[in-house]
Amino acid sequence: MKNEGLVDLLIGNMKNQKEIYRELLALSEKKTDVLVKGDVKALEEITEVEQEMILKLGRIESERMEIVESLCGGETTAEKLKDILPADKKKEFESIVEELKGILLKLQRSNEVNEKLIRGALEYINFSIELMTSAVKKNTGYDSGGRTSEEGTLRIIDKKA
Repeated sequence: MKNEGLVDLLIGNMKNQKEIYRELLALSEKKTDVLVKGDVKALEEITEVEQEMILKLGRIESERMEIVESLCGGETTAEKLKDILPADKKKEFESIVEELKGILLKLQRSNEVNEKLIRGALEYINFSIELMTSAVKKNTGYDSGGRTSEEGTLRIIDKKA
């Protein structure tokens, strides 16, 4: 039967996605350690691998959508798919969907932690730049408009650059 082959393709596709998302989760957790340590080179390497994996996931997702369209005659949800799957495949499908949901939830949490770490690092960098650029100025008096004039004694960083 044609549908059995499509169902097997769909389940294989989803297993493949699940494994790639597992790898992305492991990378995201590794990225957290790298961000804490401030290892820029390792961060670049992880980001490159993540980008490759995301592109691969995009291709696999396109394949999955084609399989679902062939199987159902259009886009559908996991719930609707469960209704048309043979009984022997339904349990396996449900298991994969639940595992994927769990992995994606963990990945989302890990990415949120990484985002906070990156934001904190950027805020610290901006704060440091602001300190270095403002600490080297000294007030020299007032200008003709009554404002304080500043004379830069030594410019470490031009924050306009």
